[in-house]
Amino acid sequence: MASIDIHTDWVLLGLGILTILSYLFDLLAKKTKFPSVILLVLIGILFRLYCDNNGLTFGLLEDILPTLGSIGLILIVLEGSMELSTEREKLPMIIRALFSALIIMLLTVTALTFLFYYLFHMGFYISMINAIPLSIISSAVAIPSSLGFSKKKREFIIYESSFSDIIGIILFNHALANKTFRPEIFFKFGIEIIVVLVVTMLCSFLLIKLLKRIEHKIKYFLPIAVLIILYALGEMVHVSSLMMVFSFGLFIANSRTLFPRFIRKYCDHDQLDVNLKQLQMLTGESAFLIRTFFFLLFGFTIVIKEMGNPSLFLWGAIIIAIIFIIRFAYLRILSRGSITPEVFIAPRGLINILLFLSIPAPLLSEVINQYVLLIVFIFSLFLMIWGGISWKKPRSGKEIIEEVGEISSTL
Repeated sequence: MASIDIHTDWVLLGLGILTILSYLFDLLAKKTKFPSVILLVLIGILFRLYCDNNGLTFGLLEDILPTLGSIGLILIVLEGSMELSTEREKLPMIIRALFSALIIMLLTVTALTFLFYYLFHMGFYISMINAIPLSIISSAVAIPSSLGFSKKKREFIIYESSFSDIIGIILFNHALANKTFRPEIFFKFGIEIIVVLVVTMLCSFLLIKLLKRIEHKIKYFLPIAVLIILYALGEMVHVSSLMMVFSFGLFIANSRTLFPRFIRKYCDHDQLDVNLKQLQMLTGESAFLIRTFFFLLFGFTIVIKEMGNPSLFLWGAIIIAIIFIIRFAYLRILSRGSITPEVFIAPRGLINILLFLSIPAPLLSEVINQYVLLIVFIFSLFLMIWGGISWKKPRSGKEIIEEVGEISSTL
């Protein structure tokens, strides 16, 4: 294939058009519950098809996908965590979301590992490494898709999907580093979590004080740059980088409750509220832009003729069935109320793609490849669409009173 040389003006034109299309897709998603990421991936696939038919190649596009995805993940998790509150009455919901993410993931990893081991005759360790990326809920897709739900359901989805990302990355990194299970891993997990929370709390406090002192008009990219550095350093030493991002957002959004008293008294909470709104706006718009080009590039990596094998759809259907059967059973057994639409909000997306791309070549499977991942991704999105459309339950009087109370308390 010949490499194409495109004038800068055409590149700028294309970037502008794609950004506007992504914005329109987001508006469409809010009206129809149809995820915009599907349309972005479709545009990427069609563009790859056009390039292949015309013998065109674009250097380095596929190489920047992991980096772009990591930045997008940081921004999306940060955006979601800054929307959460940690009042004492919400503690049961937070614990429920944590256990939901943890137990459902462990059950799914176990089921998929044995499926790959017995059906595809893959080694047990290789089966587990390939099962973990498929078992994680993508917060990058779940959080934006929960906008139309009630506040309680949206908070549960944000917490559960963020916990799923964090636990999934920890599990994946430790599985790569440890081929055999050892009990001391749990002790290492505990120490790691404590260290991450302490470091993040201190960094959050220092950034809060720094933001107050900065008079330059450009100052809200500073905490994002610090988070990217912490994330990169965490990945280098194999600690939970995403937990840093999530806890950072929680700390700065809930400084009145999460900081210890001896730190809390040094915070100017009124000024922090102003800075927080600006940071949320910047993070949200940056996340939108990064997410747009990540899914476009992911679609570009797909060669459509490779999807002609019907077995790919069969494996994808089996995997998605296992994922949602386990999710339905867990939520149904432990939930006292309605599990709609939460049971359907378990999309695969950015985090799954990133971890799949991180699997070392010797551990890759010929059967569970990026095309099976794409099919699982699409199936999970359509189930999420179904859940969003079918959820038409009217609010109870209690829910309306609670919402009125929440609005009144903010006035």
